[in-house]
Amino acid sequence: MYSFINDYSEGAYPGIIAKLAATNAEQTVGYGFDKHCKEARKLIQAACHNKNIDVHFLVGGTQTNLTFISAVLRPHEGVFGVVTSHINSHEAGAIERTGHKVIPIPAEDGKLTAATLKEAYESYKNDPNRPHWAKPKMVYISQPTELGPYIPRKN
Repeated sequence: MYSFINDYSEGAYPGIIAKLAATNAEQTVGYGFDKHCKEARKLIQAACHNKNIDVHFLVGGTQTNLTFISAVLRPHEGVFGVVTSHINSHEAGAIERTGHKVIPIPAEDGKLTAATLKEAYESYKNDPNRPHWAKPKMVYISQPTELGPYIPRKN
């Protein structure tokens, strides 16, 4: 059985380890401004067929979640996430610090279902007090589950 709990509790692909070893002694400027990021930026622009787009690299998942959610939601809007979702249980209130509500919904084994999501939205929609609540406008799904479902490894 194999359990993918999160990316930082797993080993890296051998090709990544080899690249890290090959570049380990390099000294570079801050993240996002080194030659590797400049090359990655060019590759992304080429893949998007637009050399004029801005490409910015963020240093971690919390910063990425915070940046994206803050950019997409208006101040009175919230994001649905299961109780065990990363934005609700691991990010120390980073999302809510900006005024956006994380609206936790129940889940079995960390998994969000369409039925549970529909029930949560219907509950909001039918509540006469909804003008006083954050309006759900986004659903957060980061990976199959924050709990790492047990999946048999295929050899």
